[in-house]
Amino acid sequence: MNKIGILGSGIVAKTLAMGFEKHGYKVMMGSRDTSKLVEWAKESGFNGEFASLDETAAFGELLVYAVKGTVAKSALTSI
Repeated sequence: MNKIGILGSGIVAKTLAMGFEKHGYKVMMGSRDTSKLVEWAKESGFNGEFASLDETAAFGELLVYAVKGTVAKSALTSI
């Protein structure tokens, strides 16, 4: 297992993405709006990929569900 899909784009998702990447995993972050991650990636040095929630769910051998509680149901339903 070396491909991690992180569903979410908040601080928890970003922290986990950086940690997984640091330990050699291929990481994809899924969000409804990936444009908000572009600036963060430049600033943080994150080298993983961004995609829709569906694409990220299909990518990951392990999935991490790290979305805000207020959108948890709608995000899961969309996948």
